[in-house]
Amino acid sequence: MFKRPSVALISLLAFAAPVAAQDFPVTIEHVYGTTTIEEQPQRVVSIGLHEQDFLYALGVAPIGVKEWFGEKPYATWPWAEDERAALGAEPEVMTGDGINFEWVLAQDPDLIVGIYWWLEQEDYDRLSEIAPVVASPAGYDVWAAPWQAELAIIDQATSGNTEKSDAIVAEFDARYAEVRSAYPELEGMTGTNIYLEDDGNFTAWGPNDLASKFLVDLGLVFPPQLEGLAAEDNRITISAENIDLLEMDVAVWPVAEGSDVQSVVEALPTYQSLAIAREGRSVWLDDGDGLAYAAMSWQTPLSLGYLLDILPAQLAAAADGDPETQAE
Repeated sequence: MFKRPSVALISLLAFAAPVAAQDFPVTIEHVYGTTTIEEQPQRVVSIGLHEQDFLYALGVAPIGVKEWFGEKPYATWPWAEDERAALGAEPEVMTGDGINFEWVLAQDPDLIVGIYWWLEQEDYDRLSEIAPVVASPAGYDVWAAPWQAELAIIDQATSGNTEKSDAIVAEFDARYAEVRSAYPELEGMTGTNIYLEDDGNFTAWGPNDLASKFLVDLGLVFPPQLEGLAAEDNRITISAENIDLLEMDVAVWPVAEGSDVQSVVEALPTYQSLAIAREGRSVWLDDGDGLAYAAMSWQTPLSLGYLLDILPAQLAAAADGDPETQAE
């Protein structure tokens, strides 16, 4: 069993001695230029979809966070609950679509983190009138910054250096290496995440998608027949007529809570015509409560730890064409 990032490491990072004053001021580079943070932030607000996980992993208790989906207490999913509770974090939650600027102002933040979000220049400018803002790391397209880069920029903004993020990334590097060593059959296999849409089409996400990159970190290769098909929003739409594009060594189907996607897809004659169906090479990523589905979407240092506990063995079983083992 591959364990999540060690509680000992997280606890050590969370309760380390305060950062020395000489680490500040610090200047952060991001897609909209630079932000200088004069003193170590004490009141951090996250307006992105998943940044609370990054803050918890770094031992930072945000005072405000954004609800994405799931309506969990404090907008925190179970994989991050231990870290939230250890910090005593009870953040206010911004709900609804978009950014509620009045809500952000009311939190009286001294740092605003907005990375995993549709942050436009005008939004950045308006938020900057409230407090220093950290946007997506420079050099990456929107939504495409690796979690490691996101963790590093948040660490730098909140601690003045990247010592904590470097330690977490090093632990994950070791865990990925452990997975590859334990499951050598995954190396070089083609595969990605597939979703069934309400209109009967299928969706995959391009190679720059964080969930696509996660599977590559485990040894998989993004299916070459899908390369170059992503629209501007990184979405790849596959019609039923083109279902042969789903032929790959292993297909991962994240299953939302209450979804009957497996039975619906398996009932499709077009799907049954595929080798992935006949040979049992689909992974129905379903833990019964949608947690794995959400973790694949969140792509954070804490949700990835949960996925590393359950997914590699299922991928290996799919590689062997053993659907019964996949469900274990």
